[in-house]
Amino acid sequence: MRRPTVVEIGLAALVVLLLGVLWGWRSDGRAPAPADLRALPARAPAPEVALLTDEAIRLFAGREFAEACERFSEAAARAPESAALRGNVARCFGDWGWQALRAGRAEEAMQLFRQGLAASPGGEDLLKGLGVAAVHAGRADLAVEPLARLVRDQPDGEATILLARLYDQRDEGAQAVTLLRRLLAVHPANVEARRLLEKLTRESTAEAGFRKVETAHFVLKARGDGDAEIRRTVLATLERLYADIGGALGRYPAEKILVVLYPAGRFQEVTGTHDWVSGLFDGKIRLPAGALALPPPALARVLAHEGTHAIVHQIARGRAPRWLQEGLAQHFEGVVDEELLELPRGLTLAGVEALLTSGDVAKARTGYRTALWLVRDLLERGGVPTLTELLARLGSGEPVTTAVERVYGLPLPRLEAQWRLVLGGPADGDSAAR
Repeated sequence: MRRPTVVEIGLAALVVLLLGVLWGWRSDGRAPAPADLRALPARAPAPEVALLTDEAIRLFAGREFAEACERFSEAAARAPESAALRGNVARCFGDWGWQALRAGRAEEAMQLFRQGLAASPGGEDLLKGLGVAAVHAGRADLAVEPLARLVRDQPDGEATILLARLYDQRDEGAQAVTLLRRLLAVHPANVEARRLLEKLTRESTAEAGFRKVETAHFVLKARGDGDAEIRRTVLATLERLYADIGGALGRYPAEKILVVLYPAGRFQEVTGTHDWVSGLFDGKIRLPAGALALPPPALARVLAHEGTHAIVHQIARGRAPRWLQEGLAQHFEGVVDEELLELPRGLTLAGVEALLTSGDVAKARTGYRTALWLVRDLLERGGVPTLTELLARLGSGEPVTTAVERVYGLPLPRLEAQWRLVLGGPADGDSAAR
C-alpha cells in the first residue's frame, strides 16, 4: 500500500464550525418572546385585525408556527399599511425557518426565510437564515446573494467570513479578500478573518499567472507555461473518475470541482504539508508537481482518492467523519486489502480519528488501514447504496449516531462493539486504539 495521502478537509471543518456559530443565532431552543411582536399597529386596528393578531401571538408563543404565521399574514393583509403587522409576519416566518433548519429541513427553511423576506425585504435575521440554509441544503450558489446583501452596508463578522469562504470556493478570491479587508478595518481583532486573509493572500501569490481550463465538471488552474499534456491527462482522468465514482454512489456533485496544479515547492508553501504528500482536498483538489510526475496508473490512484473526497464532501455537505471519508477514498482508489492486516483490538471511532490525524506516519498509516477496513465492513453489510444513504443523511444534518442506526439498524456503540469483537478486542471498548 502506498504511503497514505494526507487529506485535510480544512474548509469543510471550518465551514461546519462557522455554521455552528451561526446556528447560535436561533439554536437555544427557547420559546420565542411574544413581547418582541407587535400586538397593535400604529393606528387602532379593526376588531378582526386585533383578534387575529392576539390569536397569532398565542400560537406563536406555543411554537405553533404554521397557524401563527397564517394568522399574522391574514392580519397584515387586512391592514397593508401597517409596518408593525408586516414585521410580525417576518418574525414568525424567521423563527419557523430556524426551527426547520435545526431539524435538518434546509430546503423548507429556505422557503420560510423567503416568505419572511417578502414581508421584510431587508430583514437581517432572515438574510442570515437564508444564506445559512442554502449552505446546509448544498446550494452554496444560492447563499451568496442574501449574505452579500446582509454585509453590504456593515460587515457582520460571521456572515462576512462565511461569504468570503464561499467566494473562495467559486475561485473569486479577489472578492473574498476585499470583504475580509473591509471587515478587519472595522474589527481588526477578528483573528479568524485575519488568518483567512493571510491564507488567501498566500494562495494568490503562489497562483499568480495561473490559467484556467474548464470541462463539464472541473475547473483546473495551472501555470500557463506548464505541460499542456499533463493538464489534459488530469482532466480526462478526473472526468472518467467522476462518472465511475458518482455512478457507483448514485450521486453527482451539483457544482464544478476546482483543481489546482502547483509547480515544485509551491504546494508545500500553500498547504503547509510534508514534501511526501501526494495530494490534498480542502474544498479544492490540490496536487503537487511530484504527483504529476507519477506513472499514469499511480497518478490515477491519487486522482481517484482526492476525487472521492470531493464527491463525498458534496454529498455529505462536509459532515462525514474523517474515518468514513478516508475509508471511502481508499476504497475507490482501489487499495488492496492486506492479508496480514493488524488493526487495533481496542478499536473506537474516536481512536481511529486520532490515528488519522497523527503526525506519526506509522500511526497515521494504521488509521488509514483501519478506516478502509471499517468502510468495507459497512459495504458488506449494505452495499454502496446504503453507504450513500448514510452520507445523504449526514448531509441533511443528522448526527452520525442517528444516521448509522437508521441506515444499518444498529446503534453505533453496538456496531463499534461488534468491530472490536471481530478484531479480538474487548466489546466494552476499554482499550482505545493506539
